[in-house]
Amino acid sequence: MDQVTLAKNQVRAKQWRELIQVCQNSGQPVVNWCQQNNINSKTYYYWLRKLRKLELPVPKLPVPVLEENPVMFKQLEVQSPIPDTQAAVVIHLPNASLEIRNGANQATVEAVLLALKCLC
Repeated sequence: MDQVTLAKNQVRAKQWRELIQVCQNSGQPVVNWCQQNNINSKTYYYWLRKLRKLELPVPKLPVPVLEENPVMFKQLEVQSPIPDTQAAVVIHLPNASLEIRNGANQATVEAVLLALKCLC
């Protein structure tokens, strides 16, 4: 951008800063003030947005620091269910099924049933 264009833009921005300040100090709604001063309200809002962008500081984002240590994964052992056992109790819900097998801990069964009671 050449110096003439840069100077024109600076003068125009200064004029609009002053107009916006006068409008905000008038106590009138922007649309009414613009009509009284023969200013297109869309042009007013364009310059308001443009000046706000120019005057807001640009936040500096932190630069992520790469870790020295490589990511480690641990292999988990998955135990498959015992195929020969059958559930003593089977409850089917719209979004889930619950199976309680023989030999389940009584406290666990009670806790699960209380949780179901709260949900249903």
